Amino acid sequence: MKKFNLIFLVCAVLFIGCAHYVEFKSPDTEKYETTIPLKAVFYMDNAMKSKIWSGRSAGAGIANRWDVPVGGAVQRYADAYLKNGFKEFNETEALPVKQIHDILIKVTNINYNMAGQAAHCDLTFTIENSSGKEVFNKTYHADGPSGYGRVFAGGAFAQKSAIRQSTHVVMETIFKSLLEDIRKNYTGWQ
Repeated sequence: MKKFNLIFLVCAVLFIGCAHYVEFKSPDTEKYETTIPLKAVFYMDNAMKSKIWSGRSAGAGIANRWDVPVGGAVQRYADAYLKNGFKEFNETEALPVKQIHDILIKVTNINYNMAGQAAHCDLTFTIENSSGKEVFNKTYHADGPSGYGRVFAGGAFAQKSAIRQSTHVVMETIFKSLLEDIRKNYTGWQ
């Protein structure tokens, strides 16, 4: 009977895992030497904001599930990386009825996953001018660094850190690229 209990306990530890919510802190607000001379408004619908990616990792214990609130991360990084990039920047909860901006930046698709202990993300943005005409549409892709070594050494305890670090690199890369494209192209968007 004791042997059965021991086997049951080992199986329970190996196969009945936990769900781990990977919360992100707001990144430091990016500072720029010059701002883009536009009033920008940022919008994400509620479905995008609440998007969560869930996955498992053999390196951190296959029984454990990692829930990454990728929509919330996108929203936090948008605020941190776009806020100081424009003459004026605001975020809106609803699409503006009256156009009080020069450009409206919208997130229209988020495709995120973790594979090989690295974050992989595609973010699609559309930009409308003050007349409501779409003037820009692009999907940005970035791959973060692998945290395989850290997770191999630290297991489940290191998994959250690896997810955060790799996701940070992905979001930073994408938002810097978006701002660079806006800076290069905005003069033709009237």
